[in-house]
Amino acid sequence: MQQPREMSEKTILIVDDDQDIGEALQCVLAEETDYRTLWMAESDLVLLSAPHMRPSLILLDYLMPIMDGLHLYDRLQESETMRDVPVVLISAATSLPYEELQQRGIRILRKPFDVNELLEVIDQLVEKKLA
Repeated sequence: MQQPREMSEKTILIVDDDQDIGEALQCVLAEETDYRTLWMAESDLVLLSAPHMRPSLILLDYLMPIMDGLHLYDRLQESETMRDVPVVLISAATSLPYEELQQRGIRILRKPFDVNELLEVIDQLVEKKLA
């Protein structure tokens, strides 16, 4: 039986239904970091795959078809392997459930965001997790 991937592989899971954004994030992270990246656009695929991947961090779009980012986060939390994975919610939505996001410890980045801000948030969350 294959063991889950170790967190030390430093994988960032990008969850966004917009292919252009997903690919742009992958390019930026490939150029600016040593993280592996994987982009997924469908909530059901994320629910099936993420617990086995054990990513170091998830960049999660809020406005997605079928299930919004907050509900997807809640569903992922049902898996024990996902409970300690930091999540950054990325969104251009004008209205977000800030209180609910804060209660869950989800960081928020508003689209469009500065690349340096993204990299700083990633470093903070992954380092905090490793501490």
